[in-house]
Amino acid sequence: MICKKTLLRAIMLPRPAACLRLLHIHRRSWPLVFLLVALLLFLSVSGYLEEFLSGILSICHSTPSHVPSPQVLNVPIPPFLLSPASACSSPPFLLILVSSAPSHRDRRDAIRQTWGSLSSSTASASLTLFVLGVPKSPEERAALMHEAVTHRDIIQANFTDTYRNLTLKTVTGLTWALEKCKGAQYLFKTDDDVFVNTVLLSQFLRGKYGLQYMGRLHWHVSPTRDRDHQHYVSHEMYGDSYFPPYCSGTGYILSHGAARLILEQVRSGPWLPLEDVYIGILAQAAGIAPSHVAKIAGSLTVAHSTCCYRIMFTSHKLTPKAMQEAWNMLKEAGSHWCPSVLLLYCKLFSSW
Repeated sequence: MICKKTLLRAIMLPRPAACLRLLHIHRRSWPLVFLLVALLLFLSVSGYLEEFLSGILSICHSTPSHVPSPQVLNVPIPPFLLSPASACSSPPFLLILVSSAPSHRDRRDAIRQTWGSLSSSTASASLTLFVLGVPKSPEERAALMHEAVTHRDIIQANFTDTYRNLTLKTVTGLTWALEKCKGAQYLFKTDDDVFVNTVLLSQFLRGKYGLQYMGRLHWHVSPTRDRDHQHYVSHEMYGDSYFPPYCSGTGYILSHGAARLILEQVRSGPWLPLEDVYIGILAQAAGIAPSHVAKIAGSLTVAHSTCCYRIMFTSHKLTPKAMQEAWNMLKEAGSHWCPSVLLLYCKLFSSW
């Protein structure tokens, strides 16, 4: 009995002492642990961690088997009704395709007066065009025709302009770009409620090479099977449990070669009505991995401040009034310095 008690004391006594020594070591390491946690939090929230992780995706994609052909694409789209023929007489470095609705004239005008203006286009070597379908009412069709003649920046194909036709609208715009604006090195697809810092985006792209498909990356997203939901996808249309990684349709970048390889995967319908998911599916079929870009906000509306608009490439859900305010902030800022750490602030104080 005595031997057993002695043995127990021998086993148990060192343990509290060892724990105290470990705790003492841990306490001395707390500042380092805190810094590591803070760094991981910053990288995660700002998106730089996703930028790093997205680099792994290329391992999971088969390498494109051929160089994109300069021939005309055989994409099953309706004929073009409006085509700004001389828009690409001097091809831009960056062609921006804005998906818009016929009734959104105020949004298009706001873009024309701000980041899509001549001054912005000249500074960024970009060109902004709007992609639309056919309005339902004769009044809207007449108004859109007058707008197209006035501004010469509208691409329109012969399909009804509805939400479920967004995929057709995107494929139409990309097809037009590859056939009519072959000199553009990069294409940027976005929406008419997105503010774009074209100069910053263009500077970023000048350091990129090869096949590129970049944006706000969405991972492990499941199809919505609720028939009453706006994003409903049937099992017949897409049978897998998860979509492949894809870039948010609020703004993604395609190099000319990547866009051609992606469109070469297009087959006759029915097409998935979620245009950004569909482009991700085509990209996977083409062997092109998407890359996350932390400064593309995706569905986020970044904090309404000068530095956020100077640091971020995009911000979502801006009204025409807010877009004008953002543009004025950007112009008045001049060479105002904004620390990169503000990217965290812009993301933390953003809204959906």
